Amino acid sequence: MDNIYSKLRLLAKSVKAQNLFVSAKELQGIRLFRNVVDFSKLQELYLSYLYMYDSINRDIIIDKISNKIYESDIYEDAYLLFKKGNKKDEKKDNKNSEIHLIMGNKINFPKSEVK
Repeated sequence: MDNIYSKLRLLAKSVKAQNLFVSAKELQGIRLFRNVVDFSKLQELYLSYLYMYDSINRDIIIDKISNKIYESDIYEDAYLLFKKGNKKDEKKDNKNSEIHLIMGNKINFPKSEVK
């Protein structure tokens, strides 16, 4: 028997739920819940899953990751952990490769080849 968490994941993953979620973010008149504050733990979890699947859908479209990620909850969770780990590594790399400007009196322009 499936638990409530897997049912919430399936609901959040559905095309209808994702369309409603994106519409609610972009349009003022669409709301996901009757209440707008003081969400229950279940509502907070559902919102978390909606954001999670929205992120995965964007990565499928933009970064061209495989649709096979949807074959298992484990694949989805593993991908998000991988993505989170890569962002930390990218931040470390960016800090190490910062460009430092040095003040000077002269500018050297590279010579261009005219063909």
